[in-house]
Amino acid sequence: MTIFYWGDLFGDLKEEAEMIKNVLKAYEIPCDEIIIKELPQCLGEYFDILFFDWGGMSTGNSMLEHFCRHILEHAENHPDRIYIMNSSFTAEAMKDAKNEMAGGHSANVFLDLEKAVPLLKAWGETK
Repeated sequence: MTIFYWGDLFGDLKEEAEMIKNVLKAYEIPCDEIIIKELPQCLGEYFDILFFDWGGMSTGNSMLEHFCRHILEHAENHPDRIYIMNSSFTAEAMKDAKNEMAGGHSANVFLDLEKAVPLLKAWGETK
């Protein structure tokens, strides 16, 4: 499984990726590596799961909202991939974007990891 963590530069991306890895393992979801990405171009690369957190860099600009819309469009075109928001601030922005763009029906976009666990477990067994 190829897992990306696309995050802002406001925190320690390595530490945050390690925390995600530990949570996945606690849920018995296999995770050998999380590849850190800092730019939206990562959506042009292959991945199975994308964790996204841009909350710390959103003050005073519209980048978070733009990236949320971009992820929703990408998710719509790639229903075989899973997208998980990794902070409450980012989740709120994604919730708003989902309601505006897709009526809240993007089944492969999750506002937090816990809501994605059942799908991740089932999906991981097929990979």
